[in-house]
Amino acid sequence: MTISPVRAASEGRLSTTRITRRPVLLLAAAAALFLAFCVWNWPPNALQYDLRVYVVAARAFLHGEDIYTAHHAFPDDMALGFTYPPFAALVFAPIALLGTGAGRVVMSLVSASCLLIIGLVTVRAIRPSWPWQRTAAVGLAVGMAGIALEPVRSSFDLGQINLILLALLLVDLLGHLPYRFRGVLVGVATGIKLTPGIFIIYLLVTRRFREAAVASAATVGTMVAGAVAMPDGSRQFWGHYIFDPSRPGATHFISNQAWRGVFARLAGGIDGIAPMWLLTVALTCTIGFLAARRAYESGYRLESIILAALTGVLVSPISWTGHWVWAVPICILLWFRVVEAAGHRRRVLAGLATLWMVTTAFGLPWHSPYLGDREYTHRGFDLFLGNSYAVCAVVSLLLAAYAFRRRVRR
Repeated sequence: MTISPVRAASEGRLSTTRITRRPVLLLAAAAALFLAFCVWNWPPNALQYDLRVYVVAARAFLHGEDIYTAHHAFPDDMALGFTYPPFAALVFAPIALLGTGAGRVVMSLVSASCLLIIGLVTVRAIRPSWPWQRTAAVGLAVGMAGIALEPVRSSFDLGQINLILLALLLVDLLGHLPYRFRGVLVGVATGIKLTPGIFIIYLLVTRRFREAAVASAATVGTMVAGAVAMPDGSRQFWGHYIFDPSRPGATHFISNQAWRGVFARLAGGIDGIAPMWLLTVALTCTIGFLAARRAYESGYRLESIILAALTGVLVSPISWTGHWVWAVPICILLWFRVVEAAGHRRRVLAGLATLWMVTTAFGLPWHSPYLGDREYTHRGFDLFLGNSYAVCAVVSLLLAAYAFRRRVRR
């Protein structure tokens, strides 16, 4: 039987369509299963303490009440108040309208989706020449594997927004927005939680002045929106609460892996640590941003972003372990670089990658004495365990500063 050219061409197109659709369907199915797993593991009746704090503030806004004192109407387990700018309460208003159970499901789904996005954009940044099927498959796989890291699990456990902010920042800083909108998501993230504002400085340091201006304008826009919606709340936050680092919780608590937490544990409290802390913050910013700029100028954009992020979590007054979700792109990047490297460089990178993996997978700070001020009793190996996230960041910054001590050709 002869086959007409038209029929042959038609069958060829159908075959190509099937081949193209199959990986898409498989990847979509894998992503859907992962989302379902996250909802199953963090169900609607999960506590998610921090999400409760967000929802209480958002409900207070919807009812015309003070978002910063609304927690006083609840028992002692809601003792911590809302610590974010008023704009964040606007963002969480839809979650508050959904109700507790539905809000938890939405938060888990959004966080899980953002974890997959983090994996995708990270792999894309490391391997821009890969075909999209390979990038998608590897990106989804490493994104799913991120659930093995304690900062990610902690963000799900508490209903935190860390993964959402990380996804916004990576999408923007890695250039996945149209050129004229680059910087907008950095500004929105800063308007929600302030600490992403470190990346406005990063944009200035890397001479991306237009993006820095857009990010600054977007941040101001969130401040204006918050002031219009909650004028009294805005005055309270920008005039008082922003200067109270103790409001989020005890500085010395083991979960705080920022420099201020490290010094508070070593000194037995926060009294008298200000001079040493400020000096260390200045030194960290100098080393971190210098390394970030040289990495960027050498063509290592993802490395430069991560160096700025590590600088940010170290110098922030509070960086709970859940804030260290940057461990996901860090581990992905390091293991990719291990595969590329050879000789002494490969051994150093493998050691650093292993340090990050072990530290964040096991959540080493939680294996040291804590609660009841036992953080002040750390001696010997407990000093490493109790400050291990900060140790990983410092080692990474110093190695990067040495590697990028001068502008290198990629």
